[in-house]
This record gives sequence, C-alpha cells and structure tokens, in this order.
Amino acid sequence: MTGLASIVIPVYNGMPYLADAVASALAQDYAPLEVVVIENHSTDGSAEWLRAQDDPRLRVVYRSETQPAADNWTQAVAESRGDYVKLMCADDLIERTTLATQVADLAGTPGAVMTASRRRIIDDGGTVLKASHGLGRLRGAVPGVDAVRDCLLAGTNTLGEPAAVLFDGPTVRGCLPWDPTWPYMIDVEMYARVLRHGSVVCDPAVLASFRVSASSWSSTLLDQQPVQFRGWRGDVVASGQVPFGGLDMWRSEVALRVRTAARRVYFKKVARAAARTA
Repeated sequence: MTGLASIVIPVYNGMPYLADAVASALAQDYAPLEVVVIENHSTDGSAEWLRAQDDPRLRVVYRSETQPAADNWTQAVAESRGDYVKLMCADDLIERTTLATQVADLAGTPGAVMTASRRRIIDDGGTVLKASHGLGRLRGAVPGVDAVRDCLLAGTNTLGEPAAVLFDGPTVRGCLPWDPTWPYMIDVEMYARVLRHGSVVCDPAVLASFRVSASSWSSTLLDQQPVQFRGWRGDVVASGQVPFGGLDMWRSEVALRVRTAARRVYFKKVARAAARTA
C-alpha cells in the first residue's frame, strides 16, 4: 500500500475556505502524496495565498485565463500522477485518515476502481448540519452496475460528492473529460463511466465534509437538480449500461420527487437559521 496518491483541487475564487481545504489534504497520514491545485485565474487572493505556500508536496498550476469548471476539473485530474486520485472542491474537507483508509479499501479489493465513504454536511462557518450522510444501504464491494442502478432508483447521487470518493488513477484518467452536460450531476456522471470498468467499495466511515454554502440555498438549484437528474437518468438508461424497466422508472421518479420536496424543506430551514445568525 505504497502507491502515490494524488489529491487534486480545482479552484476559482476559493477564499476563505481554500486554506482549510489544502491543510486537510496535506495533513493526511499517508505517503507518498501529492496535492495538485489548478488555480483558475481567481480574483479573490487565492493565487496570492497559494504562492506563499512552500510544502514540497503541493504543486500549483496557475492559469492565465479562466476556463469552465468542467475543464478545470478535467485539467486537475489530467495533471495527477497518482495510482490513486481524489478530487476535492476548494471548500470541502477530508479527515486525516481518509487516504489511508480509502487506499486500503481500493487496493484490498480486486476489481475495484473507486471507493466511496459517508460524509458530514457543514455550513459556511463549519457548523455540522448532518453528522453522517450518504451511501444508503450500500456497503462493501458493490458491482458498478448495481451502484449506478442504486443512484437511479434513489433519485439522487447515493455515492456522494468527490471529496468522499477515491478513484483508481489510471481508470479515471482514461475516462476524462468531466462532462458539463448536466452540471449538478457532473460527479455521478463520471462515476457511472468509471464504474463501467469495475466495482466500488462502499465504506460507512465518515471521511469527508461537504460544505453547503448560503449561496446554494436557492430555488434555482432546487429546481434544476430534478431536471438535470432526469436528463442524466435518460442518458444512462439509453446507453444500456443499467437494466431499467418501466417499474424502475416509476420508482425512480417517485424517489426523486420525494427527495426534491424534502430537500426544499431542509434548505429553507437552514436558510432561516443562517439569516438569524447573520
């Protein structure tokens, strides 16, 4: 279990969270490690902060112009050299033991091409909104087709955001680029392509923190998520990757509507709480 692990962080205007994200990446109790940041021509001081860092494990690529987010994610993974690759957004966090745990999961499971953990949900200030979230009933080594089918039936990305996922490096680089067709589904769309090549190890440990910022508590996001899920679902079903009949589609649509309604209630509650403390 000594293969190089790459944590890649695509960033555009990542302050004030970028410092904590990079610190959590560099604090891993796993070696060898590289942390690769693609600085997407930010205007908020992100580049200046990165230039002041001197950890030899940190490699920063500074762009002279801003590129679309999906292209930035693609460049971040393409720049990685690791046997294992984790993509983190610049406002998320991982635990000190995340890489060691997930590399062991991946390296110890023949045929696995990615691993996913549960994660906690935090707000702008780092307050924990939900201590453990994700994966549903998925545990252990799950065939790729079954994991993608679980997402379809659940009406959501049960595998979680990228900070909670570790990929086999050669496999994910071979699946590039990240596809911007359905922006809110960009992560699970890549997972589905990666999982054509093997299984996923589902670890119930909480190994990442996903930040829900005040700017995301909008009706726009809540309205767009179900629309884009349906679009992604249609693409997957049309591809034939996952067996999916009429009853499955009905179950998926019911689950999607229930989750959308629950998410709307939850975000309104969180937004009111944020307004009271502002």
